[in-house]
Amino acid sequence: MLLILLTSVVFIEVVNGQAMCRPNSPRSECGYYGINQYECEGRGCCWTPTEGQPWCYYQSTAPNSYRVHTISATAFGLRMSLEAEPSSSSEFGELLTPLGVDITMESQSRLHVNIYHLDHTRWEIPSNISSSGNVPSEPPTNPLYKYTTAKEGEFFYFAVSRASDDEVLFNTSSEDQPLEFADQFIAIATTLPGTESLYGLGERKAPLMLQRGRTYTIWNFDTSTPPDVNLYGSHPFYLDLRQSGKAHGVYLRNSNGMDVNYGDDFLSYRVIGGVLDFYFFLGPSPEHVIQQYQEVIGRPYLPPYWALGFHQCRYGYRNIQSLQYVVNNYTESKIPLDGIWSDIDYMDEYKVFTLDPNNYPVDEMKKFVSDLHSNSMYYVVIINPGIKVDENYKPYSDGKERKVFIMDKDGEEFTGKQWPGFVVFPDLFNPDTAQYWNDQIGEFYNTSVEVDGIWINMNEISNFCNGECRPESYDKELRSVKQVEFDPVDPPYWINNQGTHAALNVKTLDMDAIHNKQYIEYNVHNLYGLMQGKATLNAMETLQGKRSLVISRSTFPGSGSYTGHTTGNNHASFDDLYHSIPGMLNFQMFGIPLVGSDICGYLGDTTEELCGRWMQLGAFYPFSRNHNDKNAIPQEPYQWPSVAAISRKVLSLRYSLLPYYYTLFYKASRAVTDIPSATVTRPLFFEFPNDLRTHYIDRQFMVGSGLLISPVLEEGATSIDAYFPRGSWYCIYSALRVVSSADGATLTLDTPLDHIPVYVRGGSAIPGHVGDAMTTTESRKNDYGLGVALDDEGNASGDLYIDDGDSIKPTQYLFITFTATSECSTGQLTSTIDEQSGDPMEIPPMSLVEVWGLKGDPSKAYINGEAIEKFKFNATTRVMSLSGLVVDLNTSFKITWE
Repeated sequence: MLLILLTSVVFIEVVNGQAMCRPNSPRSECGYYGINQYECEGRGCCWTPTEGQPWCYYQSTAPNSYRVHTISATAFGLRMSLEAEPSSSSEFGELLTPLGVDITMESQSRLHVNIYHLDHTRWEIPSNISSSGNVPSEPPTNPLYKYTTAKEGEFFYFAVSRASDDEVLFNTSSEDQPLEFADQFIAIATTLPGTESLYGLGERKAPLMLQRGRTYTIWNFDTSTPPDVNLYGSHPFYLDLRQSGKAHGVYLRNSNGMDVNYGDDFLSYRVIGGVLDFYFFLGPSPEHVIQQYQEVIGRPYLPPYWALGFHQCRYGYRNIQSLQYVVNNYTESKIPLDGIWSDIDYMDEYKVFTLDPNNYPVDEMKKFVSDLHSNSMYYVVIINPGIKVDENYKPYSDGKERKVFIMDKDGEEFTGKQWPGFVVFPDLFNPDTAQYWNDQIGEFYNTSVEVDGIWINMNEISNFCNGECRPESYDKELRSVKQVEFDPVDPPYWINNQGTHAALNVKTLDMDAIHNKQYIEYNVHNLYGLMQGKATLNAMETLQGKRSLVISRSTFPGSGSYTGHTTGNNHASFDDLYHSIPGMLNFQMFGIPLVGSDICGYLGDTTEELCGRWMQLGAFYPFSRNHNDKNAIPQEPYQWPSVAAISRKVLSLRYSLLPYYYTLFYKASRAVTDIPSATVTRPLFFEFPNDLRTHYIDRQFMVGSGLLISPVLEEGATSIDAYFPRGSWYCIYSALRVVSSADGATLTLDTPLDHIPVYVRGGSAIPGHVGDAMTTTESRKNDYGLGVALDDEGNASGDLYIDDGDSIKPTQYLFITFTATSECSTGQLTSTIDEQSGDPMEIPPMSLVEVWGLKGDPSKAYINGEAIEKFKFNATTRVMSLSGLVVDLNTSFKITWE
């Protein structure tokens, strides 16, 4: 009897436009994992146990909430006005009316759809905070998309399709989730074919491909990386890859908290503020999509060359002697090291912009850093945003006098808590705060220590109190009372924060805190890390006059133009070793290619095997740093002889490949070209989108288009099954062609503890340095080399970018392309100078060229018509080696063989 009653309750549709339980519509999670039916229904929510869907979910409004009132054409598309149906309503507030809809064709590959309230200005992200792309001067010709909308008098919808094949990409016409637009609740949904592969919607620790039946909450939060919940950054962007191999992207330019629900055949948004500001990117390749996305949010910045070296940090280096000990051990162990980092240990009572006078005395620190610089190494420190409340502490008294701190709703300094105790936070939305931040960093640099880079952390903002630190600080319980007035503290809809619908102020600021006298935390919470990244890079570059390294834990679209990213407080486990790959690849899609995880794990004790395997994988992260917590065992790679040997091997390979990495960063940072290049590492499906098997792979990855990395991710494993997409693949260690397949093949590879499989894709010309080096400065003095891996047709190509490594706007640089063709025993390799600026560069020559996979047996080779003396050809490996060259890369060259 009870079951019958419950079933009937679920399917009742309440008349007169009231809310209802509709189990077949998109569901938004109302409860938390483990909630029971009694508690769910006590919240006024629906209960329908269904595998792969939230069991406890919010009621839905009646369908078709808005009709089209007017439509008018514009130069770039159309403008619509919408009126709410008199009988329609929302469970989460009165529907706003009238609405405006602007559909703008911004480029051949980009369509912009903005839905907003016509009568009142609502919060939208200012373009000077996060870029919204260039405004077009004329409509695009032959756009890659088409759009359709409802006509006047009809219920509103819009749909976007691909012009080439009419495939529908985004369609809001389903009655199961109509448009709802209340003051603090906006909902919209698109139907999906059910065969798509979706990626993005971060930040979280999860597999790369989004999982149906999941709610993806977007809200910055400081936590130690539990799976499947919102983490440090907010990225409301997804890439949709269809079985045809064509991809498109969708970006909702909105900084408010939101839940994105992914069902069997739909994707729905539930947003707690702002507007619906959608951008659609038509690709058609995944790399095209990311490049088009970056045209809106901003291209990634080009880091200094030394940032691509290896780095060591630990929370627990108690004094300067600890730092020196670590540096000495790296040197004695002959393990490459470019950067030594300090966590909060260096500070005086954890106050930012200070040195501990006992453990890190100024004079000794100055000498330590000077010695580092003399040995071509660099020093990076952590800086948290919290400024200790202390009238005798200059960063506080100076900021108080300038009135540059975030305020509470009563106009007083908002007081939170971080490591030094009670703190206030710089209001980085206030234009005056930039100079304050510059001054604090400048004074620390000039009077304490000349740091080379800054790691900005706890900038979600993280707070040890739930809201303001005062007796009335609270952590509200959930409630189901409908709000009438706008209430940022207790909104009518609670996003699924941390998978438990935690209050928005948990471990951060109150939502009514005030920024720049006009913005409330409710709207700008997710933007703080972006703003701090901007301010910090500007301060460092102004101070040093050259490119600097800034790594930020909290990010938002556009952060990659200013910072790199560390994926936060991970765990010393093989599970987190695996999850570091999806994390790294997601941030390539989010426009932040300089990314890596804490190698060997931050929390908990690592093991010799785990650390060795992680050093192998981490050597290929774009940002490569070993870091862990003071409560864990030391895990510098020299702690174990086996890990030291592994580290020497893989870091030697990394440092030799840095010209290839640096070129990828340059191509990602420069203006758009016909050949898309927006990522440094990438999923296999970026290169092979028509191969459906690659859509699911997140345990292997590519570096650029030419290297395939297949790490060991399971404890005790001595072999792995690795997938090789179509084409030829060569072992980077032996130059042997291992596989050549027209359709792709899975091979079982031996992986003893000292080995990580790395393969070069046929058709690639990979530049590098010849010889070992302990720092990037040393490696840049080594000769250049070129590995040419021929494809099945005997062709290969590649490129190389060279500058001085740290100028903000280099006046001398080279961009070179290499092209190789071969047929039987004859062939040629040519270089072309595509970009060049300034006088010829003083750079090492190219002394070694290897051509892999030759089908014939050449016996001689020439450079610019002159015979090459040191010619070798190995008929077994099919490798031709040309050594002893003195090739000036400032000029084009031609190598032939016969």
